[in-house]
Amino acid sequence: MRNSLTMLGNYLTTGARAVLRHKTHLALNLMGLTAGLASALLILLYASYELGFDKMHPDATHTYRLEQHFASMNQRFPVSSPAMKAVLQNYDDRIQVTRFSTGAPPLRLAENSQQLSLEWPLSVDSNITEFFTIEVLQGDLAATLAQPNQIALAEHEAQRLFGGTDIINRQFQLGDQRYTVTAVFRLPQQSHLQAGSLRRISDSAAAASIRMNNVYSYIHLPDDIDKTTLLNQLTSTLNQQAYDGQQMSRLELRALTDIHLHSALAYEFKVNGSASTVRICLLLAALLLLIAAINFINMSTARAGMRAKEVGVRKALGASRSQLFLQFMLESLLIAVCAGLLAAVAVELALPQFNQLVNRPLELHYAGNFGVILVSSVLVVGCLAGTYPAVFISAFDAKKVLSGDFQRGNTAIWLRKGLLVLQGAITVGLLVASIVLQQQLQLLQNQPTGYLRDSRLLIKGINNQHLFWAGNQDLLQSLAKLDGVNAVSMLDMQLTETVSQAMDIQLPGQTQDNTLPPVSQIGVGFNVAEAAGLTVLAGRDFSENYQSDWYQTHDDHATASVIITASLAKKAGVTNLNDVIGQQWLLPGDEPVLRMTVVGVVADIQVGSALKQAEPLILICGRSPMTYSNIILDLQPEFAVGTQSKVQQLLADRLQRQDLRLSWLNDDYNAMYHNQRRQSKVIAIFASLAIALTCIGLFGLAAFSAEQRSREVAMRKVLGAGRFNLVNLLASEYLQLMAISSMLAIPATYWILNNWLSAFSVRISQNPLWYLLAAAAAFAICWCTVAALAWQVAGRKPAMVLRQQ
Repeated sequence: MRNSLTMLGNYLTTGARAVLRHKTHLALNLMGLTAGLASALLILLYASYELGFDKMHPDATHTYRLEQHFASMNQRFPVSSPAMKAVLQNYDDRIQVTRFSTGAPPLRLAENSQQLSLEWPLSVDSNITEFFTIEVLQGDLAATLAQPNQIALAEHEAQRLFGGTDIINRQFQLGDQRYTVTAVFRLPQQSHLQAGSLRRISDSAAAASIRMNNVYSYIHLPDDIDKTTLLNQLTSTLNQQAYDGQQMSRLELRALTDIHLHSALAYEFKVNGSASTVRICLLLAALLLLIAAINFINMSTARAGMRAKEVGVRKALGASRSQLFLQFMLESLLIAVCAGLLAAVAVELALPQFNQLVNRPLELHYAGNFGVILVSSVLVVGCLAGTYPAVFISAFDAKKVLSGDFQRGNTAIWLRKGLLVLQGAITVGLLVASIVLQQQLQLLQNQPTGYLRDSRLLIKGINNQHLFWAGNQDLLQSLAKLDGVNAVSMLDMQLTETVSQAMDIQLPGQTQDNTLPPVSQIGVGFNVAEAAGLTVLAGRDFSENYQSDWYQTHDDHATASVIITASLAKKAGVTNLNDVIGQQWLLPGDEPVLRMTVVGVVADIQVGSALKQAEPLILICGRSPMTYSNIILDLQPEFAVGTQSKVQQLLADRLQRQDLRLSWLNDDYNAMYHNQRRQSKVIAIFASLAIALTCIGLFGLAAFSAEQRSREVAMRKVLGAGRFNLVNLLASEYLQLMAISSMLAIPATYWILNNWLSAFSVRISQNPLWYLLAAAAAFAICWCTVAALAWQVAGRKPAMVLRQQ
């Protein structure tokens, strides 16, 4: 044992001396490995965080969220009916269900007459703690959820409302009821669930009709339940009871641990992550580590001849091949460990900026997840980078080496060339991917939406008692009179979200049994086309000059004017848009039956992201079944900021609200593409790092090659070769390899990117020019890297070089 430790110590000492003997080689290896490891560590830290969402909850692997797919609207929603709990438990009484709904009446503190709103208030079943990990900081959460008129506040909500968390037994008015704060809690950051407060779900909400889709339902399923059979039965029951047997909705299950990365539905609690972003990040981490390892292998095998005599002497003194292999592996691991330590320092320094880039609170725990990733990465890179050089060097024949008959074989040369080709192909592929991602993102952001975004101000979440249900337009008229306001209207949804209402339309000449498939609808106010910047193709906008436009009820029916989109007119069989103006359409399923007069046709409206196609829409004036709506204002650009403060003050005075949520429509639109922008930035940054690593590898090999060919260069210079010609001579080998890289990279990259683009409803066409530019950039980078060294070598005096040989 003692002899083994002594031998190991000797190997380490010898390895350290050998490594330090060639300082340039060491510096290049350390730079490449450190950059590759640090980049990969950051990426793996982010991927590990994203993959860990919701795994801390009780029995997370058997927990699912009930979702609905409305095929006629091509919409999916994460909400369902509270009545589904009874349906599920009738199917199998072992199924556990918890439900919660969002929303709360206005809040009024005792010391303040102004109204406030709770942020992300949830009404929940008392068994929510059996499904979600909730840290109770003060009070008793179980007792709170068992009693009416008691509420638990999240830590951040307690700070917002009361300025601290010592608030047990504090009271406030919520609607017409008095609530007492009896608990303070905190939810894990690494969860898709978000809640500012928790209170018991009301009996009326829990007993709502099966047609009412207003709760999030999470279920625990026993292992032996067949999910397909369950969903078929639930879907059949739902359509039979809620939609008179029509196949309106399909129920689906989403695993709790899949929600964050695989669900991007309307009404999610947070802006979820992206599985494609995580996959891209993992691929980038692997590529960066691979490039760093390739650099190490290339430089080690290129300089193998310098270690040949050392190997020959050691073998002559009795060293076995396995002992030499161990020594060279220890040298590789020693360099990898040093690079790992430097990479850890680099990660510490870069983490704050990286957290801002990915918008995550990543932390370094050396005794936890990060430590495992660090050690694993160092060992993988050290072994991957060191194995072939160790095998190659330890295989030298002692007799040939010591007799001077040693010649390096072609295997190592071909390996180096093959690895350089692979590096070049990766570089070209990443350059093209960066261009394609940026072009696709620009296409999405510049896609025609059917509405204007500039200088459009939104006031969100106003109770419909003050808007659609008010019976007058006094509030909007007051806003329209403010200086700088061009037009004002209202919508019962947000243009950057998802339409959640649909209706069956009966056209003239059709019967009630022969109607259009369900059409998405939006409740709006007067002047909506002007305020939202809609493009009117035929007819007119809603106007106060036509009071009949507004929704009105009569003895046996109701009336309202509607504006339809061009795609809906086409769906209704209209070829000339002017022909549809004045037609009366029916909404037969409504009570009372709604008679709608078409007064206008507008260009198609892209509601939500352009990742999905624009759908036919109908805009109804003055009618909304929603609880909350939004005001939209078209402001004069030069007065927009000043007018915003006037709007805020007027609404605060009229509505007695201190916490109105205002935003610019353009900002909301850009926020929809947050994940795509993140992908683009991540790929651009790490593609740059991959190129830098490739340059380090090229620099090391070019330095060695130039040194080896310095006698040839000197002789050519004596014979009259110009300096520029000598530079091209030394660079030509690498340019030929880069040409092979480009030929391999272009078809592979085109196929990969084409598959990625196929997921978008609107997408760019790949331009061959981008591939030519990427290849040209790779050639330029390669030539500049090699030429920088070759120019120096070619500038040496021939006499000095030939005298040293």
